[in-house]
Amino acid sequence: MNGVATGVTTAEGARPSMELEELQRRLSELNKEVLQDFVLDLYLHVSELADRIETLVLYNEPAALRKAIAKRIQAVKRGRRFIDYRASFSFARDLEMIIADIEGGLLASSPNDAFALADQFLATADAVLNRVDDSGGVVADVYRAAVLLWLTAAEHWRDSGIDWVERVHQLYQDNDYGVLDPLLPNSHILLNRDQLTQLAWRYESATRQAMKAQAADGEFNWPATKSAVALGMVAEALKDPVLYERSVLIRSPEPNDLQKQDIVAMYLRFNCNDEALHWLSSPWQARFETDRLRLLDQAYSQSGDRQHLSQVRQQIYQREQNYASFARYLETLHDDEKNAARLEAIRRAEQGVDVVVSADLLLQLGETDRAQALVLSRHQQLADGFYESLARLAKDLEQADCLLAATACYRALLLDILKRARSKAYTHAARYYRKLDAMANGIKGYAPLEGHQAFLAQLEKDHGRKRSFWARVKP
Repeated sequence: MNGVATGVTTAEGARPSMELEELQRRLSELNKEVLQDFVLDLYLHVSELADRIETLVLYNEPAALRKAIAKRIQAVKRGRRFIDYRASFSFARDLEMIIADIEGGLLASSPNDAFALADQFLATADAVLNRVDDSGGVVADVYRAAVLLWLTAAEHWRDSGIDWVERVHQLYQDNDYGVLDPLLPNSHILLNRDQLTQLAWRYESATRQAMKAQAADGEFNWPATKSAVALGMVAEALKDPVLYERSVLIRSPEPNDLQKQDIVAMYLRFNCNDEALHWLSSPWQARFETDRLRLLDQAYSQSGDRQHLSQVRQQIYQREQNYASFARYLETLHDDEKNAARLEAIRRAEQGVDVVVSADLLLQLGETDRAQALVLSRHQQLADGFYESLARLAKDLEQADCLLAATACYRALLLDILKRARSKAYTHAARYYRKLDAMANGIKGYAPLEGHQAFLAQLEKDHGRKRSFWARVKP
């Protein structure tokens, strides 16, 4: 396919066993008759592929192909059966194949037919989404891909005399499920700058009229919001961040910090760093300070302002205290500044609030002894760390031969699972138990931790009734 409907929808957890490149190579080497026999066998015995195969063999006959695809779209439109969550993945693949056949079989040879079919397909969106549990979002994603196909097909014959501004405007009116969200931001595929400006004017005018008609009782002004959002999307197509800013300020003269983030992100997207910095220099709520700093990081990175970039990254590191933010801060320093920053990072880590994050930082800096000492001195706090972070730290400590600190981490992980009686995680708990047993041979003294045998005895005393766990430990 050529970039319109390229997503691959798979059932939950399903993964191809062969790399795509290898599969393509091997298929190219197969005998033509072997492939034909295989496709024929699929046609005869796999009923759900019959329509797809019938369509495929018509790729060289546009008129017949159009009829075959139209028939499949009509079948989708007439469908009444409710599609549950698990079935939604297979259903999405069927829809995706319709889009792929329109694109692959008709877009180049007959764009008018491709457009007509894409238009018919989009018209089924509401009926389909009303009868499917699309919690995974895979069905909606196919319709979003169809929007791009609609635009691409229309672009092939935009000089046909059709009022495309009106067509785009009318299509976007029915966007209850959000599947048409890609339409306006990508409308530059079809519309020229004058047409986009005309479309923007329509939405701006509608927004201002809706604002004047604001309900006196303070109800949410949905018409104004819908038009303003549409205006912002057209601004994106125009690559006009000033217009995007105006789309926000029309209804929110004093935007909140989330709206500020959107404005700044749009300015940064189009490399308008000064305008972005104007918004970032205004006061933000404390809970959005990390977001503000990260946007400042992007602005100073784009403008090449190394001095301010270093200051911002230092602030981010001081807030997060992790190795990733420290490494990014280190990138902005001169060589003669890096050693002092490293020593300061070690000092801060040894006094850090989060023992897991601080120990990881020390390990990443090559300070294995300090990392082990920190974990052992504050091993009672390990249970307060995030499970995934603690599991990763335990593995890293084990690989660094810090067996006693790794033991403290694995014990905390094991006890967390058993105390919470997380039976689905008992397989992991049993693995931690066996790791503790294996590492015990390499540990001479356990202070300040409890000895290995004493720990196991207490474990059995406290959790001896969790039979499904012990069955995994002692099969």
